[in-house]
Amino acid sequence: MKKLIPVILCLVLLVCLPGTRAAAETDLTQYAIANGVVRASAFDDITAPCSGTLLPFDWEAGDTVDAGTAMFKMMTTNICAPEDGTVRYLFAEQGDSADSAMATYGAVLALEPSARQRMHCTYEDAADYEENKHLHIGDVLYFKSSSEKGSGVVIAAAGDNYEVEILTGSFDADKKMDLYKDSGYRSHDKVGKGKVYLRDDVTVAAAGRIAEILVAQGDEVKKGDVLLCVMAQDADAGAQAAVSAPADGVVGTVAVSPGQQVWKGQLLCRVWRSGTTEVVAEVDEMDLGNLSVGDQIPVTMDTDESRVLTGTVTEISALGNTKQNAAYYNVHLSVNDTGLMLGQSASVYLP
Repeated sequence: MKKLIPVILCLVLLVCLPGTRAAAETDLTQYAIANGVVRASAFDDITAPCSGTLLPFDWEAGDTVDAGTAMFKMMTTNICAPEDGTVRYLFAEQGDSADSAMATYGAVLALEPSARQRMHCTYEDAADYEENKHLHIGDVLYFKSSSEKGSGVVIAAAGDNYEVEILTGSFDADKKMDLYKDSGYRSHDKVGKGKVYLRDDVTVAAAGRIAEILVAQGDEVKKGDVLLCVMAQDADAGAQAAVSAPADGVVGTVAVSPGQQVWKGQLLCRVWRSGTTEVVAEVDEMDLGNLSVGDQIPVTMDTDESRVLTGTVTEISALGNTKQNAAYYNVHLSVNDTGLMLGQSASVYLP
């Protein structure tokens, strides 16, 4: 593929490259040819926002990506509602440290429980039967005052005291009730006395960096609903679990696998930016003497050797690679063509 250009190419270059060294030559068959490849002159490295586990993804080298597209996402931990209730207050925002909120407020979220009414109870005035003075957690009880009735379930029992969560009925705090094992409220079913109290708000704890908050103040939630998600604490303030492409481009390399454990800052992939193509040629040290930054020289693509492009030298590497007792230096050229594709092979003609 790397051939000396024919005489007709000389004539084309005389027209296309007036004033350049290449155009000044009349015998371009004497030019040395360096192998080149089309690369992007700018790229973005996508790195892990924190330590943790990567969720599944299917990016491969060569895939195109649009700016803002979520490329990778870290596995997060869901913080769920411990019971039915209403969100009363959020002590932190997305991107904040949950540990800091815990240290300051003792919680990341406050929840008013739906089952807010309970009773402190004793076996006082219980019927004189053994089973009436030894209740079990889960026992359903019925209670009444002079004018009100309701029902509840035993949620704790120890010694001479037990706790009842009110299931039906609504009562003022400190309301006193007689409790029974049967809805008939017969004296031989009586199991004691109780006093109504209102529970405090339930606090929700979390650790790590808050990646996402899924509720707002005033929202009603059910037990098990996801309230917020957290990721590792080593994430920077404001970091998100999803990492997006900052610009349009092409995936160059993918350095990780789905489900892999990664550390903060670890390279996930490199995205070559669209519209930033250049030709990079490996030039023998013997051919560098007549080459300078700013020179304009002929370039052809192997896909169409008859089409001559103009390449402007933008950089000459100061560090060479040794191959078979010769040093080769990377020479970067901007080319007057917007249709180049990354990875194309090129021929660069050296004065």
